[in-house]
Amino acid sequence: MLGSGCKNVSDFAAFLRELRLCRKSNRLYRRCGVFSSAALKGGCDLVKILSENLKLIMIGVISILMVIAGAIVLSLYFGGDVARRLVVTDIKGSAYISRDGKRIGAGKQAVLQSGDVITTDEDSFLRISVDRDKFVWVEPNSTVYIYFTDVDSKGDISVNLTRGAVVCRLNNKLRKNATFSLKTPNSSVSVKGTAFRAEFDYVKEYMSYKDVMITQVQNFEGTVSLQLYDKDKQPYDLPMVLIERTAAQMLTSEEMCKYGYLNYSFDLLTLNDSVLGELIRASAEKELAFSPEELNRAYKIVRDECLKREAATETSDDTAETTTTVSVTEASSETTTVTTSPTETDSRDDTSYGTLGTTLQTHSYTTYSGVKWWEITGNSNTGTDDYEDWFSEPDDDPVTAGTSVPDN
Repeated sequence: MLGSGCKNVSDFAAFLRELRLCRKSNRLYRRCGVFSSAALKGGCDLVKILSENLKLIMIGVISILMVIAGAIVLSLYFGGDVARRLVVTDIKGSAYISRDGKRIGAGKQAVLQSGDVITTDEDSFLRISVDRDKFVWVEPNSTVYIYFTDVDSKGDISVNLTRGAVVCRLNNKLRKNATFSLKTPNSSVSVKGTAFRAEFDYVKEYMSYKDVMITQVQNFEGTVSLQLYDKDKQPYDLPMVLIERTAAQMLTSEEMCKYGYLNYSFDLLTLNDSVLGELIRASAEKELAFSPEELNRAYKIVRDECLKREAATETSDDTAETTTTVSVTEASSETTTVTTSPTETDSRDDTSYGTLGTTLQTHSYTTYSGVKWWEITGNSNTGTDDYEDWFSEPDDDPVTAGTSVPDN
């Protein structure tokens, strides 16, 4: 029988096709309904999870953003490199870098490597920047060996001074476990954040002792730790603390090992003009124990004294040998002409400035206020004058750190 409304077989076939399509559509509708219900239920669950853990999610997002920001800051600060960078930022005169057995001229913006040896000539100096907040000023006639580790490790920096003097400045305190030390053959100076000057020399005779190693330290801010070493390079006694605006002298030879003086106040006029200039520069970036007014006043006085000396030296160089005619009356009444050289004068001026052991020949032993070194060591031989350089013979040239005994 044909379905209702079907007049022939072809109409019935079309009816069956429509019926099958309707059934398929019904099944598809039911499936879509199930899917829509599941999706709606899943969405509700997700919203519920987010709302219940919103605080933790916000903390996580903020932490990720902070890590990204920190990475960007470090990348900008260290030039995108975790390796520590030591750069020569200023130089005057001739200086050299010894590396891998080769000696090359040092120039501005030269990048130093761990293990480099820096040498300055007479009247030359250079400034080294470490991580942009630490500075090493290498003075004339100095030799410095520098060792350091990268920023991402412990962060050790060791400045080894074998001749001459340096001024070290740390604008910021070191990170935990990081170290900054200056070492000489007979001492070690350790700091966390300060400014100080150190000088080393090896002299043939000092204070009646032979072959003496002398380290002198002046502290311009904060405190530094001093460790004295004996002739066998073993620590001598416990470390000592040097406070700001004071100086210390450490002496080592085959016969003795002691402090020449410790925590003695010193006068800025005992520094040379280049050191005072570096301290003035440092005071603009870091507060020192000496005010800018004190530093500028001392610089002017010392600089004026230097100019006077230079003028006197030029005048002396321009003076030729003088010829003096001396009339000598003898029985024959002959006149004899005698040629003499200018009277040799001592270039030292006891009233002029000097340093705590600079290479200036004008400096004789400087006396400081406070306990004398012989009182520290228990030596009762103070001579006839407590302020006299009694440990050398009156006719001998005085010897200080930084001033070698002239060869005869």
